[in-house]
Amino acid sequence: MTWVIVPAIAALLALLAILARNGLLRLRDSVHSSWASLDSLLLERHDLLAEFVELCTRHMRYEQDVLERVARADAATFGAAARGDIPALAAAEMLLRASVTSLLALAENYPVLCAEAGFIALRERVLCVGVAIIERRELYNSAVNLLNVRSQAFPHRMVARAIGFHAEVLFE
Repeated sequence: MTWVIVPAIAALLALLAILARNGLLRLRDSVHSSWASLDSLLLERHDLLAEFVELCTRHMRYEQDVLERVARADAATFGAAARGDIPALAAAEMLLRASVTSLLALAENYPVLCAEAGFIALRERVLCVGVAIIERRELYNSAVNLLNVRSQAFPHRMVARAIGFHAEVLFE
């Protein structure tokens, strides 16, 4: 009788380990997929901001420090995203938002610029992409939270340790 019970328990444990591993892999793929979606928006915003700063430079000759701050913050955000350095990306993202907000506020002092159709279209596109980045960041953080919680819960924790899973970093 024990010759049946012991293999049955071993098979059940192996099945549970396989199911836990597959669940963790699906969650990790979800994290990677949501990061790829977020990264593509960051790249799109990088391109839009370069065009936006170029347009503003033609009209805002006396605001070079603000324009340079936007360009530096954008470059820092782009570099951190390319490296996959989430904490540096979060810090650069905060600086970028603040510098873009100050640029938009200063642009209001230039009626010719604000009346230009290209400026209006670019401003709206930059703002829309910014909102989409916030939404995708929330999806990424949800996927990371789910993976991190699941990989710390029993029995997934044992499987995660065995296959070398590590906690992912939130984009705050």
